[in-house]
Amino acid sequence: MKKFILLGLAVLLVLSAAVSCKKKKNGNEGGCGEQAIKVTTIPAINTVDPPAPGTDFPLVVNIETMPPLGATVIVNAKTENNGTVFFTETRDKALTSNSFTITKTPPGVSCLVTITVTSATCNTNTWSGTYRYTAK
Repeated sequence: MKKFILLGLAVLLVLSAAVSCKKKKNGNEGGCGEQAIKVTTIPAINTVDPPAPGTDFPLVVNIETMPPLGATVIVNAKTENNGTVFFTETRDKALTSNSFTITKTPPGVSCLVTITVTSATCNTNTWSGTYRYTAK
């Protein structure tokens, strides 16, 4: 009987040691072992810019955590009322700071801009965000 208790305790000890030695994820993995992509934008994500004159609007996409072999940035702008896409630009070899000019903005309607950044080597390591603006 003592042998079974000692054996049981030994098995529990080995299992607890194995679990405690297991590599813990720090939450920064973006897929394929890469660090998760981090991005800031001007205008900021999840904001609504006040109506402004003109049809061309600047956008800056700063990639703060760039994947080792680079990333692709896709910018799409569409009207919110009917979803008509009026601007799309893709940069396959994005820099850490990327300036765009959204053109042909229709006046008087709310527009939604979607920005997607994807690792060049790992399509599961992505970042995406949106913001809204209106041309007067």
